[in-house]
Amino acid sequence: MSTRERRKEETARGLREAARRLTIERGLAGFTVEELCEEVGVSRRTLFNYYASKENAVIGIPVDLDESGAAERFLAEGPRGIEHLLDDLIALNLARWDYGGLTAADIHELIKAVDREPRLAAHMLKMAGEGEREDILLVERREGLPSGDLRAAAAVQLAGGLLRASAEEFFRPEGSDDLPAIIRRRIDAVRELFA
Repeated sequence: MSTRERRKEETARGLREAARRLTIERGLAGFTVEELCEEVGVSRRTLFNYYASKENAVIGIPVDLDESGAAERFLAEGPRGIEHLLDDLIALNLARWDYGGLTAADIHELIKAVDREPRLAAHMLKMAGEGEREDILLVERREGLPSGDLRAAAAVQLAGGLLRASAEEFFRPEGSDDLPAIIRRRIDAVRELFA
């Protein structure tokens, strides 16, 4: 990682951590964007270069959701057929996961922020829905499917469900497996169901 990339990641992390802490302490309405920026030592403009809103900073959703290039690599593979979609969508989401670097401590802090500010849950659901729709479009583009093809939606929704359940298992205190191993077990179970 270059010095510039490291500084960028440190700024994003600082904004995210401060936004979560302030939300836990005061609620979203209890601090201004200016106070958040002052806390981290950045300008208001810098905040909005990283996050579209206070809510997105708390949740950790950057302005550019996919700086890892995962979506571009997914598209560049070209059409591989419906039978490969589940594996390819899981690989896409694991690449995003690796880039995001979400930790158990992040999840713990995010849960505390949502407990303090329940409307964050609605915001998270809205953002998840938008991400799902974007991934459906990616699948349609890559596979050359017509708009609204239910196979694209079903593949994205199945992958998302497997990922959510796997992440929940991964973050349990007693968990010992890595996320790819947990997901692989769930994919194998799905294949057995439809074999």
